[in-house]
Amino acid sequence: MNKSIGIFSVICIFFFNTSFGQTMTTTDGVGLDNRNTSMYVVSDYSDGFYVTLEDFINKKKTKLNPVERRAIVGFEKKVIPKDVIVDHVFLYTVADQMKLTGVFAVSLEGNLYIQQKNFRKYAVKGDKNEEGNNPNSYHRVLQAGRFFYLEAELANSWSKGFAYGSGGAVGGVIGSSMNRLKGIVFDVVKKEFNVLKDCKDFNEFLTIHQAENLECKNKKMDIETVRENINKIIK
Repeated sequence: MNKSIGIFSVICIFFFNTSFGQTMTTTDGVGLDNRNTSMYVVSDYSDGFYVTLEDFINKKKTKLNPVERRAIVGFEKKVIPKDVIVDHVFLYTVADQMKLTGVFAVSLEGNLYIQQKNFRKYAVKGDKNEEGNNPNSYHRVLQAGRFFYLEAELANSWSKGFAYGSGGAVGGVIGSSMNRLKGIVFDVVKKEFNVLKDCKDFNEFLTIHQAENLECKNKKMDIETVRENINKIIK
C-alpha cells in the first residue's frame, strides 16, 4: 500500500514539474513573471528607416534617404556634426531640408533613434498622458538588452494643460517648464513604452524584473538612480 502511494506521488510530482516547467517561458519570450527573456542589440538594426512599429519588430527596413541631425533648440536648428553624440534630435532630409516625420525609428551611423510621438501612442496603461514638446523629434536608444532604454523630457499633459490655463504669461511659463527628464523602457515583445514616472512606478517595474526596490522618500526620482538600476537588470 505504502509503495503504491509513493509511486503515485512521484508520478504527480513529475507531471506537475513537467507541465508547469513548460509554461514558465512562452514562445514569445515572456515568462510567467512577465519578464522579457529575449535579448536585443542596436546593431541588429542596420542603417535605414523602420517606418512602422511592425517594421521595427520584424527588422524590415526601408532604404535610408540621406538625413542629417539637427538641434532641438534654436530657431535655425543647426546641423549637429557627425562626431558629436546627442540623445535628442530632429532629423531633416538632406535633399529637400524637410523635417522627417511619420517614421517610427531610424538607424543612423550606429545609433538607433525612436520618434517621440510613439512614447504616447504605444504607452502602457497609465502613461497615455505623458508627452513632450517635440513629438516629431527622435530620441537615441541609450541601452539595449532585455528591452530598449531611452530618456526624454516629459510631463503629464493634464497637469500642463491646467498650468497653461491658469492665467496669462505666468501660466505659460509654468506649463512650459514642467517637463523633466524621465527614463523610458520599450518592451519589444509587448510593443509598449513604459515611462518611469516616479519611485513607486519604478519599483513596480523593478519587481517584475525581480530586482531590489528603492526606498521612496518622495515621488520624484533622479535620473542617475534610474540609470544605475536599469544597468543592473537590462542584460
